[in-house]
Amino acid sequence: MTNLENPEYWLGMRINGERYVLPASSVQSVFLYPEAEQSLKDLRISGVVVHEGAPVYLRNHFQVLRFNRRSENIADWQQVLKPGAAPWIVVLKDGLNKGIGFRVNNISGPFHASVLSDSLFVHHNGIDHLLVEAS
Repeated sequence: MTNLENPEYWLGMRINGERYVLPASSVQSVFLYPEAEQSLKDLRISGVVVHEGAPVYLRNHFQVLRFNRRSENIADWQQVLKPGAAPWIVVLKDGLNKGIGFRVNNISGPFHASVLSDSLFVHHNGIDHLLVEAS
């Protein structure tokens, strides 16, 4: 039998035409930055931007997020986003990924929703968002 988990706040994201959701508790900040970032290939990051006086090291979304379970959309998931098409930056909270961010096409939320413990999706405003988490 499935149990309904406690309601939680979620951040909805659009990446390469698909909708994903991340627990808002794992997000430090979200900001609009449509300009290209400085490239730092030697550090194996996509680039760096400064937000509120602190550096944000950008990586590809597929390098810092993972599915709770296997996804069938792996080819779309691993397409690199360009700054012009993905102006939003999501910065993960402190921990192993301190100061690490990634680009997304669009965001929605944060919003409040309950999720079934064995569900792969969060349903909000008639739309299903696939669950992902920081890796």
